[in-house]
Amino acid sequence: MKLLSPLLVVSLLFLASCETPLYVSVPVKYTPRYYFNKDTTTIALVNQFDANALKIGNKKKLAAIKAGAYTAIKSAGIQLEQLQHVKTINLADSADLKPDTGSVKLIAKKYKADYVLVLKNFSAGIGISDISNSTTYYDTNVSVNFLLYESNGVYYKKLNGAANDPKSDEPYNGLLAAIIFQPSVGRNKAAINGATEHAVQNALQDYFPYTITNNRPLYNDDFLIPAVKEILAQNFDKADSLLQPFLQDKDKHRASKAAYNLAVVYEAEGDIDAAMDLAQQSSDLYVNQFATAILYDLKRE
Repeated sequence: MKLLSPLLVVSLLFLASCETPLYVSVPVKYTPRYYFNKDTTTIALVNQFDANALKIGNKKKLAAIKAGAYTAIKSAGIQLEQLQHVKTINLADSADLKPDTGSVKLIAKKYKADYVLVLKNFSAGIGISDISNSTTYYDTNVSVNFLLYESNGVYYKKLNGAANDPKSDEPYNGLLAAIIFQPSVGRNKAAINGATEHAVQNALQDYFPYTITNNRPLYNDDFLIPAVKEILAQNFDKADSLLQPFLQDKDKHRASKAAYNLAVVYEAEGDIDAAMDLAQQSSDLYVNQFATAILYDLKRE
């Protein structure tokens, strides 16, 4: 019989000693990463994506791709105009979506634009997302690639976005039916356009405030209950003061749990650096899955 490694034994004992965790929703608000000028900003919208170069033989599919690409440009204009003092000029050819090969600098000069947003590439497809109980489900997948040029036509920023929207309204029973009747891009123009709007939102997200809500577990051992009650009541300053003394506890289990709960407090307050420090401290004191999970999320955020 193989002996368990000391680290595994310790981890199992630590998990066994844990009370069933409570969960708290932690909304984290982020401010925009980028801003346009405080004065009025004009952005020209241009298409340089050539759908005909894809050599798509199916006319319905080609039409859906062109419609999706135009929706991307139009949606970008609508979303950008939600920002204060931003005005857009849509120069895309809505009839046939011909690519504009003109100079970005000259376009900016002609329309007195501060920036030129260029659609460089667009792709859309529908694929199987899941097969469960002989029922097949599909996703609508869209990606958009923009370049945001300054008026000089030299400096630019890449703005790429993607969306993966479930098509829960079209499940198919049986694998054979799924293969034969798989939904096509050409017959699902509305779904493509809807996913395109979400992909554009993803591409432009750094210019908008946004909120991420995480459902965080909390250690709720007896000694942590007073602080947990304050966290659930969103009295974060009080929870902080109650948890601080336990960070110096000689029992590393207790100190690790207190550090993790305090990491959740700091995340809820929007102090991501402090949250990462406490989560790392929790993990260093005692490796645990809660600290590992929150560290992974915080690094991505």
